[in-house]
Amino acid sequence: MLFAKLDMLLPEKPRYYTGLRVWGDEPSDDIQVSFDDEFIEEIQVRFDAADISLPLIGGVCDVARHFDCVFATTEGAIIQPSREAVVRTVLQSDAAHFVQDPQGFIEKAVRLDQEDR
Repeated sequence: MLFAKLDMLLPEKPRYYTGLRVWGDEPSDDIQVSFDDEFIEEIQVRFDAADISLPLIGGVCDVARHFDCVFATTEGAIIQPSREAVVRTVLQSDAAHFVQDPQGFIEKAVRLDQEDR
């Protein structure tokens, strides 16, 4: 049932690895499902910060709510499956800051690295 719902959101890519199915395109929006023989181990969703798709975010949130799931960022923050919460999180991400101002983002990273020394 999960895979059928994901098929409605993004096209599935050909399978190259056992235990991994991918929908979408890695440089932009994609969904990766890792599993073993019996259980889903992880679902990773990546939204393109340069071209945010509200219908995709809404669809992914619908799937998450259907399966009573929440989102967790790589930093460990828990995000409720609502379009507003997810869009806010994407817009506050490092990826979005880089897309909005690449030079400023890199300059800030260099400055922070120098402060850490």
